[in-house]
Amino acid sequence: MTDTSNTISTAYGLVDSAALDELQASFDTSMLLRIVDEIDAAASAARGENSLREMVLRLHAMSHTVINGAGMSVGTDAETLPELADTIVDDLRETATRMRTWIAKLEPLLKLEPRH
Repeated sequence: MTDTSNTISTAYGLVDSAALDELQASFDTSMLLRIVDEIDAAASAARGENSLREMVLRLHAMSHTVINGAGMSVGTDAETLPELADTIVDDLRETATRMRTWIAKLEPLLKLEPRH
């Protein structure tokens, strides 16, 4: 059961009053809009020519040929299979780091959950 003496009713539900006071003094809500811009940029980078999506599809085609003996479906004039895998892993690590940063910026909002 929620202790209502420590909560405030808002248009978006009950929140912990102490956490709300803290966030009102320290949380920059415009940072959420910057995250939206970063998400848009990441989504754009993940699609299109030479995007992460296209690189993974090319890696699949190369792997399918080398590992499964399938016919070639992409050219051999670009990077090697290990080089492409390395590029993709680096890109995914950068994406994961960016996502961890977003999570850290959003986590203070979890303090608004009323204590039970």
